[in-house]
This record gives sequence, structure tokens and C-alpha cells, in this order.
Amino acid sequence: MSLVPLFGWPLTILAALVVVAALAVSARWLLRDGADPGARTTWWRRVALGAVVVLILAGPSLAATQAVAVSNVEIYLVVDRTGSMAAEDWAGGPDAGGGTRLDGVRADLTSIREAYPDARFSVIALDSTAARELPLTRDVNAVDAWIGALQQEITNRSHGSSLERALPLLTQTLTAAADSSPEDARLVYILSDGEATDDGAGADEAAAAGTSWEQLAEVVDGGAVLGYGTESGGSMRAFDGSGSDGADYIVDPETGEAAVSVPDTAELQSVADALGITYLQRTGSDDDPASTFTDQDVEQVLSDGRERKRYTTYVVWPLGVIAAGLLIWEGAALIRADRAVQDLARPAVGTRPSQAGGPR
Repeated sequence: MSLVPLFGWPLTILAALVVVAALAVSARWLLRDGADPGARTTWWRRVALGAVVVLILAGPSLAATQAVAVSNVEIYLVVDRTGSMAAEDWAGGPDAGGGTRLDGVRADLTSIREAYPDARFSVIALDSTAARELPLTRDVNAVDAWIGALQQEITNRSHGSSLERALPLLTQTLTAAADSSPEDARLVYILSDGEATDDGAGADEAAAAGTSWEQLAEVVDGGAVLGYGTESGGSMRAFDGSGSDGADYIVDPETGEAAVSVPDTAELQSVADALGITYLQRTGSDDDPASTFTDQDVEQVLSDGRERKRYTTYVVWPLGVIAAGLLIWEGAALIRADRAVQDLARPAVGTRPSQAGGPR
């Protein structure tokens, strides 16, 4: 048993001082010489009531623990949003009722999120830099909002990119997660077209950081590499951040024609092999169902963990019953006292009130 004040110790102490002051004033009247025989009982009743009220405010409580089911799955989404991911070769492109590669990414991200409603999600966005845009969270609304707002990077800010650009940050994130929660299962989904446009700068940064996909495999329990784009590739429109339609196509400076992005399936397969996870190429036409990459054969994924939650249980109801009884007693005593005063004020039977002006 411990005391956990309902409204904090300062207010509880203040309430106790007010009760003591009120009882002291009451004692001067009820415990004086010549007081009514029942006055002492009244004072002690009020002492008991005040003590019970202060005890209730002090919050007698018991510490307890409860085992609750929690998901022990962590899902890391590495999402490529470079300009090439706006290539219009998803499901035949806009002219055929399709869209861009990012449309396919949004659909697959939604499938992943819905497949693991109790998991924790983290998002690393990849463009000219790699940034963790969503820390590990169970807030599925935040994940859905991020997916809905996903757009390609602003074209005039692009400086080239590659999958290796995300490798140091992903390694740091997964290693820290493995150290803090080694019992959890970590699934990694990489969604990209695999095209490298940074002239090897990302690979150099990863090598300088001492990271590799093979090393990262040690802390990856499952997931998939999802590639986007067709063999013939597609052109992509420039993006200035406004979201307006009808932007010009990005031009290849060597040809002066609309640039065509072709996915690097060899790079995607290489990353998947190094991580020991599945690689699937997604075009929006005759693709494998989402369950192909969301049904993971990982033991931890198929079972819930148990987490012990500590909480405080207040034990105030017995004091509440006592306080209610004392209040009823106090109310009954006040009613009796009021009736006694009325009886004293009522004229005696057989007497007549005196008339103004005296007898005639």
C-alpha cells in the first residue's frame, strides 16, 4: 500500500491544513465548558469525517502489473522518390489508364501497412539524400498520411541518387533497434527502380561508413525488394513542388529528347540476395498479389509478444463508504438540532401571545 495523491501533494497538504483549522474553530465551540452533552460526539464525528476526506485525497493505492499482448514486428520502409520514380510506365502509363511508378509504390505500401495492423513502422525516404521521415511508430494514421502525401523530389533540387545512399542510415537505424529490442522481428521493404544516377557517390559513402548490404542482413528477419518499371522504361515529368498538371518532361541533356528511365533489375536483385529477402519486379500488369511479399515466414511475425504494464489501483471505495456514513450521521444530527431549535421557539401550549398596548 502506498499513497499517490489524487491532485498532488501540495493540494492534499493544503486541504489537510484547512480541515485542521476548521476542526480547531469547531472545538472552541463544541468542547467549551457547559456545551451540550452531545457536542463532544459531534466534534469527534467531524474529526473522523475530516480525516477520511484527507485520506481519500492522499490516494491510498496498490501497485499492480498486467500482461498485455503487443506486436513485436518492426517494419522499415525504404522508399525511393527520385525523379525516375515518376516514370510513366506503371500499368501502361496515364494514356492507358495507368500512372507512374510512385502510384504502384503507394498501392504496395498500403498493402504492407494493412497486412501488419499491429506492427511498428518506420519510413526512410530516398532521393538526393536519405532521411528518416517517420520514426518507429504504431500510429497507422501517420503511416497512411505519409503514404498519401508521397511525391517525387523537386526536380531542380535533384543531384542524383542510388540505393547505397540509404545504406548508412538504414544500417544505423536497424543496428540501434536490434540493440534495444533484440527479441523483435525486423522486416525491411525496399521500394525502388534501382537506377543509380549519382556516379557512385552513394556507394563511396557507404564504403567510407563501413557498411554493406551483406552486413545488414544480420539484423534483417524478412521483407522484400520491390522493383518498379518496365523493360522499355518510361519518361517522367518535372516536378516543382506545386503539384500542377501538365509539366514538361525531363530532358536528357545528351539527346535533347525526353529522358527515359529503365529500372536496374540487376542492382535490385543484388540487394535482395545480399539481404536474403525476396525480389519482385512490379509493373502494374500481371503482378504477383501483394500477399506474395506480405506473408512472411518469420516465427516472431506469427506470434504476439507479451509486455507487462505497471499501473496504480486506487483503494478509496472503503473510505468513501465510511465518509458517506459519517455524512448521513452528520445530516441526521443537524436535522435533530434544527427541530430542537424550532421546539424552543414554539410558544408553550395554553399560553396566548401578549397583545400590544397591554391589558385593557
